[in-house]
Amino acid sequence: MYVGVIHRIADPEKFFAIAQETVANLPEGITVKQIMPATGGATCLCLWQAPSVDAVRYVVDEAVGSVAVNECFEIAADQGLGLD
Repeated sequence: MYVGVIHRIADPEKFFAIAQETVANLPEGITVKQIMPATGGATCLCLWQAPSVDAVRYVVDEAVGSVAVNECFEIAADQGLGLD
């Protein structure tokens, strides 16, 4: 399944340093397909592929929960564009 995450970031420098390390060491079966930071770094939209929303939520909250509020949601893949 595809999972979208909207990150509202309090400390962009710390967030992106942690995110880079996290993405390099993801659990098996979880991948990041796209990372789309806003100019200035206060918001970031990411597209993940994982077995569940909860699996992504756990990874992002554990990794960057101290510097960002993370909203995770299932993508309606049948209505999306460019997912494969």
